[in-house]
Amino acid sequence: MPRVLGLVSERRAAAGWAVTLAVALAAPLVMGSYQLSIATSVLTFAMLGLGLNIVVGYAGLLDLGYAAFFAIGAYTSSLLSLEAGLGFWQTLPFAVVATAIGGCIIGYPTLRLRSDYLAIVTLGFGEIVRIIATNLTITGGPNGLYGIPAPGIAGVSITSIPGLYYLGLAFTVAALLLSWVLSRSWLGYAWRSLREDETAAEAVGVPTVRVKLLAYVMGAIVGGVAGPFFAARFGAVDPTSFTFLVSVQILLVVIVGGMGSLPGVLLGALVIIALPEALRAVADFRLLIFALALIALMVFRPQGLWPAPRPRGAPRGRPVPAAPLEAAAPATRGQPAAGEDLLTVAGVSRRFGGVRAVDDVSFTVRTGEIVSIIGPNGAGKTTLFNCITGVTKPDAGRVVLHGGRHGRRVLHRRAPHRVVAAGLARTFQGIRLFDGLSAADNVLVGRYCRRRRDGWRTSRGLTGGLVGVSGATHAEVRRWLGFVGLGDRGDSLARELSYGERRRLEIARALASEPFAVLLDEPAAGTNPTEKNELMGLIRQVRDSGVSVVLIEHDMDLVMSVSDRVIVMDQGQMIAEGTPEQVRGNQRVIDAYLGGEEETAAETVEEVLGWRS
Repeated sequence: MPRVLGLVSERRAAAGWAVTLAVALAAPLVMGSYQLSIATSVLTFAMLGLGLNIVVGYAGLLDLGYAAFFAIGAYTSSLLSLEAGLGFWQTLPFAVVATAIGGCIIGYPTLRLRSDYLAIVTLGFGEIVRIIATNLTITGGPNGLYGIPAPGIAGVSITSIPGLYYLGLAFTVAALLLSWVLSRSWLGYAWRSLREDETAAEAVGVPTVRVKLLAYVMGAIVGGVAGPFFAARFGAVDPTSFTFLVSVQILLVVIVGGMGSLPGVLLGALVIIALPEALRAVADFRLLIFALALIALMVFRPQGLWPAPRPRGAPRGRPVPAAPLEAAAPATRGQPAAGEDLLTVAGVSRRFGGVRAVDDVSFTVRTGEIVSIIGPNGAGKTTLFNCITGVTKPDAGRVVLHGGRHGRRVLHRRAPHRVVAAGLARTFQGIRLFDGLSAADNVLVGRYCRRRRDGWRTSRGLTGGLVGVSGATHAEVRRWLGFVGLGDRGDSLARELSYGERRRLEIARALASEPFAVLLDEPAAGTNPTEKNELMGLIRQVRDSGVSVVLIEHDMDLVMSVSDRVIVMDQGQMIAEGTPEQVRGNQRVIDAYLGGEEETAAETVEEVLGWRS
């Protein structure tokens, strides 16, 4: 049934786009010159909106200076036409390269910025480009450039209004196709995970720095095509066409239409550009009416006129039941044999100011075992996990993962996404899912670091599958959803799942990267007894499937039931290590948890921690 509904939905969407294109092609037959000129302006801003939609709608990066790319493309094309005598089509590749370089220039310094800081930097970049164009002699200064030749095809110049309209329509369709392909590619999924939670995206294997830079570059390239079209259409270009207000207009196109929505961007361009012109009959009040309409939209349709469709990352086909152990076993990729050292943590320390959160901690994890790390609140357990997985850089010590193609990998100097690619995955103490994505898409993002091995092309074609995501990847997504018992919840948004299901989904996302070991940070926190029992079984299944488990947990029933070894931390230090039975009677453990007299503490710790047999 999900597959049938998906095919019906895709066919309806394809029919809708076909009707829209037919109407657009027929527009010159029923429109006058003035209306057709406005329609061409709508297409120009639709192109720009599609470019900005990549940055804002897909990746969630606020850009208030997008008109800079518009200007770079327009001036590059115009200067090459006037100074080098190149034709319109010859200048296009140079304009695209110039705007891509501009995307790198703005993208690189802002890679670690978000929110207000990012907006300020992009706003400054847009103003810098406009000021440079105003003050340079080669760009014509404030007067701009004139006499820009019109584009031509087969030696015939395109100067008529219908001809320019059709050229603009062709560019808009190309921008739509590019945006559609990107939205369904691995890069599109990475952008959406970045938009939802940048820290979690990096921690599950997405190289956020590279992905953010690519968002700016791909968005800039679309603006780099709209700029030459704009300059050639009017035969002139000057700095007043690329002000901050133009950047705001482009941003409004995306917001009003619906961020991340392709039909929404087209509708937004129609509203922002055509509606003020339609209100010229009431010229004295048109800006007031337009402003009130925008306010009403933000109140009653905050997601835009045509919001992005609900994510459908569903496993295609029938729901998948819980997978048998042998079906869930990951590829070993050179994993050490059972009982051999898999993960070595040696002398890891981390200081925050005067506080030693982790103090010279050393231990090993062997292939095929479950190791639990326990200790009072504030003992440094999560900080230790962060040091191991690259989220926090340790001040001292080494973290080494044995196995894989290279045999031995030093992890403590690697970024989190490289740690995942090496074979070490994790979950978080507070659940960090991509709530705006489906359960299946969450697992798909977790497989990002294995995308090259899965293959790039879908086996279902352009309508039944996802461009750039192979059928093998969909099979893996189904497999891991089934493994954690969520085979029938692939279509559900992550935020719609119950608490226990969200915990299991986070584990499935971690396992999708096919790690040698998975680090689970308090997976039983907040679960009810039934969910806890299911979780205990799942942890054993993970171990039996060939993935070692390192577990931080306060629930001693769970710890003592599933652990092969237990490590105890207190005040950043490791105070005990051994089997559950050995740790149970350790006096330092008793003192760390309860303190007090030896006899009283020994009796009470068994009751409080559930260690009484």
